[in-house]
Amino acid sequence: MQITLLKQKGKSEEYYIELDGVKKGTLQLEVIYKHHLKEGLDIDESTYNLIKEESDRLTCFSKALEYISSRLKTENQMKEYLLKKGYLYSIVLEAIEKLKEYGYLNDEYYAKTYAEIAGKDKGKRYIKQQLLIKGVNNEIVDNLIQNLDNDECACKEVCTKWLKNKQLPLVQKDKEKLYRFLLARGFDFDTIKHTLNDVLNEE
Repeated sequence: MQITLLKQKGKSEEYYIELDGVKKGTLQLEVIYKHHLKEGLDIDESTYNLIKEESDRLTCFSKALEYISSRLKTENQMKEYLLKKGYLYSIVLEAIEKLKEYGYLNDEYYAKTYAEIAGKDKGKRYIKQQLLIKGVNNEIVDNLIQNLDNDECACKEVCTKWLKNKQLPLVQKDKEKLYRFLLARGFDFDTIKHTLNDVLNEE
């Protein structure tokens, strides 16, 4: 086969490549330089496949860094994102291991940070559910939830805000609305019961 086209993709460091007039995707400029690729060069398919895989590793890791630059991600979120981009599973796992090695991916830190933020107005049940949905390991989630002790404070804060501008004492219908609201925020029955008794008695 012969390289019939090497054309820069916009202003990026990726180049479109065609072999015998057939589009074959893109290659990183670094790989093109390393293997001295140019239009008119003959190359066999197995060699091209190895070069393409090498280029995909670079591109995959670059995409991973872009994806994680705006906010923290879990390993599972990163895996799903890169697989949807079409990278081979082995290349995706390699990128993830490199991110973990560099400290960019850490599910324990992610879970702790998420719980600190969400725990201001959400209960343990909600936090656990969301972390599992995001793909955090069960053991990490369970250990975290066991050590959370701010449920009653958060529930009281949410309850107090809900009661603002409400006429007291609450009628039964409003008490039920408040209960359902707190339940939807992930607080358990006992926490809600204690909070309502505490807050409504104070009021």
